[in-house]
Amino acid sequence: MSIGRDLVNGNWWLFLEENHIQIGFWPQGIFTDLTSFATNVEWGGVVYSPPGVPEPPMGSSFFPIEETSYDSYCRGLTVLDDKGETIDVDETTTLVDNPNLYKVIDLPHAIPGKF
Repeated sequence: MSIGRDLVNGNWWLFLEENHIQIGFWPQGIFTDLTSFATNVEWGGVVYSPPGVPEPPMGSSFFPIEETSYDSYCRGLTVLDDKGETIDVDETTTLVDNPNLYKVIDLPHAIPGKF
């Protein structure tokens, strides 16, 4: 998966797979402070329900055990600078709004198959 900016019209595209299949885009106009590049990158998950409706569950109901055959994870994340060069991401900030229900483990440069 990758996200890239169309240099002609400024739209931000979501691509999947190695051959970059275009899934859809976010119009440049909705990013009022993002005209040519970003100063930070965020990813994660959110559940939502309308007011008065219980929120749906998120996750598997289990805390991570640091085993890739069991836990969900993101791997091989790459961030590019404004020149298209890779930035090594060693420092990340994690946010969990309810640590009694969810847990995030940040292991930079983890070995595939085992966190």
